[in-house]
Amino acid sequence: APGRWRTLGGGPAGAHAEEEGIAPRVGGPASVCAGHPRAFALEVEGDCMNRVIPEGSHVLVDPDRQPANGSIAVVETEDYRAVMRRWYKGSTKLMLSADSFEDYEDMIFGMDDGPVRVIGTVVWFQAADEME
Repeated sequence: APGRWRTLGGGPAGAHAEEEGIAPRVGGPASVCAGHPRAFALEVEGDCMNRVIPEGSHVLVDPDRQPANGSIAVVETEDYRAVMRRWYKGSTKLMLSADSFEDYEDMIFGMDDGPVRVIGTVVWFQAADEME
C-alpha cells in the first residue's frame, strides 16, 4: 500500500511554507515511506533542477538525512530563502549547484559566510502528472 506524507507549500526551487495550517497529503511507495518516517513533500516551483526534477513535481524531503556530495538538498540560506540544489561540501567551502537546462550561478559559502541550514535531503520524487 502506498504511504502518505504531509505536504508543505511550494516556492522558488522548492521553498517551503505551511499552507493555512492545512497540509494535504501526497502518496508514494510504502517502502520509501517506511524508510523516511518524518519526511515531508514539497511541490517544486522554478526550473533550477529541471534536468533531474521537472517543475511541478513532488519531492520527498527527509529532515533526518544529511546530504552527501552530489545529493539534492533543500537548504535555507542566511536570508531565509529555501532552495533546492545539488550539495557539494569540501573542507572549507560549500557549493550548492543547480542542475538545470537554464544558466544558474553556483551558490558558494565559506566558513565565515552566513549559516546554511539543511532542511533535508531529497530521497524520492514524482512528476505531478502522468507522462503521456
